[in-house]
Amino acid sequence: MTVAFLHERLASAALLFFLVAGIWGLIAYLRRRGVGSEYWGILAIGEVLILAQAAMGVLLWLEGERPGRGIHILYGIVASITLPAFYAYSKGQDDRRAAFTYGLICLFLVGIVLRAATTAR
Repeated sequence: MTVAFLHERLASAALLFFLVAGIWGLIAYLRRRGVGSEYWGILAIGEVLILAQAAMGVLLWLEGERPGRGIHILYGIVASITLPAFYAYSKGQDDRRAAFTYGLICLFLVGIVLRAATTAR
């Protein structure tokens, strides 16, 4: 397995993971629930997944690989900081509105991962 292969597979995993996490957050909102401990865990795992993806990207960069378009790196940075930035902005709120917002953020991250994948080569 090459680093490039792992980078691509982690992108696929992140896309599917954040799709499910986004739907989960929106369903929690519709069921009038806030962010529970299980959803905090999902969000933490999602962030670790994105950071692993970024680490693979850095390894590729160090090996001399470059993305087809420079904006690919910007997408990676946005994906890495989005969840922690909202957590800091909301001061860790866990109410119903936060579940809705985290759900939307996860769906936003699906779009970011898709865009990053299209700019990779």
